[in-house]
Amino acid sequence: MNVRRVSLAAVALAAVSIGWLDPYAKAREGARLYAAGKYDDAVASYNEALTDQPDSPLLHFNLGDAAYKQGKYTDALNAFQQVPSSDADPARTARVAYNMGNAKYRLGEAAEASDPKAALGLYAEALVAYRRAMGAAPDDVDIKFNHEFVEKKIADLKKKLEEQQKQKDQQNQDQQKQQDQQNQQDQQDQQNQQGDQQQGRQPQDQPKSDDQQQQAEKKQEPQQGEPKSDLQQQDAQENAQQAAGGGERKDGEMTQQEAAALLDSQRAQEVQPDEVTKRIQGAVVAEPAQDW
Repeated sequence: MNVRRVSLAAVALAAVSIGWLDPYAKAREGARLYAAGKYDDAVASYNEALTDQPDSPLLHFNLGDAAYKQGKYTDALNAFQQVPSSDADPARTARVAYNMGNAKYRLGEAAEASDPKAALGLYAEALVAYRRAMGAAPDDVDIKFNHEFVEKKIADLKKKLEEQQKQKDQQNQDQQKQQDQQNQQDQQDQQNQQGDQQQGRQPQDQPKSDDQQQQAEKKQEPQQGEPKSDLQQQDAQENAQQAAGGGERKDGEMTQQEAAALLDSQRAQEVQPDEVTKRIQGAVVAEPAQDW
C-alpha cells in the first residue's frame, strides 16, 4: 500500500519536473495543432502558454496566426499588436507588419458590401502596414505584390463609388424633374377646374359683349330685299303715320287707314249721275194699287 502511494507521488513529481524543465511544451503543442489544421485547439494551447509567459513575442505572434486562420481577424490584430517591433530584429518586424496588413485587408473585404467607405479606410490601413513591412524587408516579393494588389483594390472601389454617386445624382435629378412636372400639371389642372367652376356660377342675365349684341341686332333686322310681313308693314305704316301726326292717337280717334277705308265704303254706296239717268230711262210706270 505504501509502495503504491510512493509510486504515484513519483509520477506526479516527474510530470511537474518535466513541465518545469520544458516551459515551451504548451507552445510546441500549439504549433503541432496549428500544423494539423486544428486552429481552435492551437489557440487554446497558445493562450495556456501565455499564462506562464505573458510577454513572449513568439507566443503572441503564433496566437495571431492561429486566430487569422480561424477567420477571427480582429482577434488576430489584437495579438499582433502585442508583438513589440524592434530594429534589432527586422525580419520579425516585417512578418508582423505583413500579417497585420493581411488582417486589415480581410476586414475591409468583409465590410465592402455593407459599408464601402469603411472598407476604404481598412484598405488604407493595410497599405500602411505593407509599407512598414517593405521598409523592414525591401526584397520580399510577397509584400510588394500585396501592396500593389490593395492599391488596385482601392482604385477600383473609388471608381465604383463615384459611378454609383453619379447614378444616384442622376436619379435624384430625374425624380426632381418628374416631381416638378407633376406639380406644374397639378397646378394647371387646379386652375382649369377653378375656371370651370367660375363659369358655371355666372348669372344668366350677364351683359352681352359688344359682339354678341351686334349679332343679336343683325338677327332681328330683315335682310335687304326681303319682303316684310303684313304685320311688319302695318306696324311700319302706323309708326310712320304717328310720327307724321305728331304723336300717339287719342281714344276714339281713327287712324288714316281706318278713315280711308270708311270713305271707300261710302263711295261704293253713292249713286253716280250716270247710274241715275240709266235708272230713269229704264223705269216703268207703276199701276195704282186701287181705284180712287
